[in-house]
Amino acid sequence: MSLNKVLVLDGVTAVCRFRDDGVIMEAEGMLSPELMERMAQFAQWYRRLVSSNIDLLSLFSQMRGWSPSRGWIAQGAELTVCSTGNVVCLVENAQGSLNEIMRVLGEAAHE
Repeated sequence: MSLNKVLVLDGVTAVCRFRDDGVIMEAEGMLSPELMERMAQFAQWYRRLVSSNIDLLSLFSQMRGWSPSRGWIAQGAELTVCSTGNVVCLVENAQGSLNEIMRVLGEAAHE
């Protein structure tokens, strides 16, 4: 699945696939190369933070199924950034379905 299948979803303005060190492997969308690079680096850093916190939640709650984390969403006033695996996208809040976006991101992350 190409990143274009994520980009064509309602509300998605940019999407990229990054390596475990945060370097972009491929990118599509309306962000400048510099902003795309920053989004990838943020996503790589945030994924590590979320994974650590999910491990703690799993440990302290003793509930199964939390770890490993499958993805994350951070929502601002106008934009949302969401990621699964090594794929991250930027979404306009007024458009799109986060459930659908996360499903397609999950498919793209497992290519």
